[in-house]
Amino acid sequence: MLGLWYNIINRYLGGICMKLGFIGVGNMGKAILEGLLRSGKVSSTDVFVRNSSDRSTRNVAEETGAVFCKSLEEVVENSDIVFLGVKPYLVGTVLDEVSLSLKNKIVISMAAAVEINDLEKKIPGTKIVRIMPNTPVKIGSGVVGVTFNSLVTAEEKILVLNLLNNLGIAEEILEKDMAALTALSGSGPAYGYLFIEALADGAVLNGLKRDVAYRLAASTVLGAAKMVLETKEHPGKLKDDVCSPSGSTIEAVRVLEEKNFRSAVIECEKACFDKLDRMK
Repeated sequence: MLGLWYNIINRYLGGICMKLGFIGVGNMGKAILEGLLRSGKVSSTDVFVRNSSDRSTRNVAEETGAVFCKSLEEVVENSDIVFLGVKPYLVGTVLDEVSLSLKNKIVISMAAAVEINDLEKKIPGTKIVRIMPNTPVKIGSGVVGVTFNSLVTAEEKILVLNLLNNLGIAEEILEKDMAALTALSGSGPAYGYLFIEALADGAVLNGLKRDVAYRLAASTVLGAAKMVLETKEHPGKLKDDVCSPSGSTIEAVRVLEEKNFRSAVIECEKACFDKLDRMK
């Protein structure tokens, strides 16, 4: 078994992927599917999909080149790894339908607030991975929080993490930290888009054209993020480097502090975290 997984990993790294199944291809499921296809490491002919209806399944198959499946059972039978992307309230019903066929598969669930323990009650003895991706996985720039149940071997963890790293950054975390990660990176793109929009609005107020403002605002935020990642400097230090004594930037930062910008961001994450706790 160990040799088999090493062979699969080596084949995968060489660009030949295992068979992937998608049960439920909504916004997030489709973003993951498109991100994997975009990476060039996954062939559309090795992906099997099933949505809630023939029509929606056919639409996904036609848009991505994935294989149309008439049933959930057909997806599972043809796949080594099965992505579960249905709404949380449908997870139990879907798993009841295919539970017996999942015994020798790896199941990757992206259902928010559905814990591994909940999944194990429905599909005992199954290798389970719980993930929390964000929408930038679609373009290979996402963050994916990953946690495993005890049945997933070390070699299988490598396999899954290698697969998900094609979507951006896959970070293994403890399941108890999944809600905190969701409030940060899962919901974070929405906060970022709001900030970019506000930056652009300010630029338009100051005279820039709207299309130019959006492009420059997004590029500015992207550049700042890359500076944090690549220099490994503390964000506060990088902020200080931009602020000259008695300059215009420190004046702008003063207003952000006066308007409780920092506190608002912290509190929005806390609100998201608390909502997730109530959803359990």
